[in-house]
Amino acid sequence: MNEIAPEAVPRFPAEPDAEPQLSAGPGPEAAPQLSAEPGPQAAPLFPAAPEAAPEAAPRAPRRRLRAAIRWTAAVLVFAAFGSATAYAVTQPERTRIPGLRTPDDGRWTYPPIALPKLPAGRARPFADANQGQHHFTDVRSLLLPAPVGATADRAVPGPSGWVTPDAYLDLYRFDDDYLRKAQAAELRQQGLRHIAARSWTSPDGTRTDLYLLQFLSSGYADLYEPNIGAERLKGAEEVVKDSGVTSKAVPSDITVDASAESAPYGAAATRYAYLYAGDVIGLVVQTRKGSVAEVPFRQTVRLQAQLLG
Repeated sequence: MNEIAPEAVPRFPAEPDAEPQLSAGPGPEAAPQLSAEPGPQAAPLFPAAPEAAPEAAPRAPRRRLRAAIRWTAAVLVFAAFGSATAYAVTQPERTRIPGLRTPDDGRWTYPPIALPKLPAGRARPFADANQGQHHFTDVRSLLLPAPVGATADRAVPGPSGWVTPDAYLDLYRFDDDYLRKAQAAELRQQGLRHIAARSWTSPDGTRTDLYLLQFLSSGYADLYEPNIGAERLKGAEEVVKDSGVTSKAVPSDITVDASAESAPYGAAATRYAYLYAGDVIGLVVQTRKGSVAEVPFRQTVRLQAQLLG
């Protein structure tokens, strides 16, 4: 805050000699004194002004002094008020300040998410000591939980069981039964251990399906990866790449390959993404009648990638 310099304060000039002065003790020429007990000799309460009064005491300097003091006080009050207001605005969260509420961007609210504890002596999948890039925890514990308000599909086992390869292959459209059997054989030959899955439906009608295919090692997962390009998800015949899913939120060791169905859509629009994470290949699929929102899809993919990292 700017301070008022000493030169800016009007100085009270010396009073002319003709001005009546209050005296500490009575004298023959002392100014009249107010007394609590007036006597017969007491001076009148309002004595007549002496003749020299017109020349004696110009009051403008005193008035300027009082005005300067009042303005200084006002500035101090407003400055203090302004500082308090600025502190109140910067301290709370924006969503708690009227008029500054953060707009809803469509993200879902997930429960607190934490990585499961590793078994003693085991390294994380992308540590230097883990050459096979194994996920040593139960991959069912790495499934992203359903967001708040979503309804879980109880037909999908989630953390309590495994999905069969045939149930997983039901996601895809094959021209004939031979191709389907060939894909099932590829899964077995390329070292598939098991498949974890979870599904839910959000209040807006979006269905989310998560699949985590765990192989014997990252090398086996790499061998199976080319087969994914030959598989076509049901209901997503024409798709375009969605490069916007990739961000700093995705661990650098995980590759994300996302696609979105091209309009016009069929019974439901589809978005999906494959996640390549060491010995695990993840699949996130979202479908919804009309369209699938971009923001929650990318949010879901990124959170699942973080769990696999």
